[in-house]
Amino acid sequence: MAKRIGNGFPLGAVVTTPEIAGVLTRQCYFNAFCGKAVSTTAGLAVLNVIEKEKLQENASMVGSYLKGKLNHLK
Repeated sequence: MAKRIGNGFPLGAVVTTPEIAGVLTRQCYFNAFCGKAVSTTAGLAVLNVIEKEKLQENASMVGSYLKGKLNHLK
């Protein structure tokens, strides 16, 4: 996955099992960035904002509200 996860910084992510991740981390497998300090710092900054501003909780509340309204319409 990618797109906006770096908030404008070119950043991507992979979701997998621990077993597969263990194999893939033995070498720089995915791309040219390969966990460089600037890339990991940008990713950590985004995660810190998500946590500080409680964006997951907000998305859950807004999603529940929207789901309720859509269920009412059907």
